[in-house]
Amino acid sequence: MTPLRCTALAALALLPAAAIAVAQPTTPRLRAAERTPRLTTDAATVKPGETLTLTGRGFPRNAHLALLAGAPNANAKRIGGAQTGQRGTFVAKIQIRAHSSAGAFVARACSDACSVKASARFRIVTP
Repeated sequence: MTPLRCTALAALALLPAAAIAVAQPTTPRLRAAERTPRLTTDAATVKPGETLTLTGRGFPRNAHLALLAGAPNANAKRIGGAQTGQRGTFVAKIQIRAHSSAGAFVARACSDACSVKASARFRIVTP
């Protein structure tokens, strides 16, 4: 082994484990995306009486969320709640009322007085 290689190995052995972990490559953009709240629906359209599944990611861990829905650019009404797990994710099934009006809607999931929120669009269609 060359003297330079021996010196590098000796220096590496003297570094604390935390410094070695920091020296490993990271992906800050991916980690930031994991923390950004996102809400998705299982279907773009739903009929009155059917169930819509909302899936959330990137929310705070073990947080209670309010689920809201309404027309775009209008006040949303509470349609339920959800509890996130250790990874900040949740899945909620929402029953669409049988007498719901057709149209475009926005579902919202929010916590901390809606300072942390995400939304997803869906459409109710008549049969």
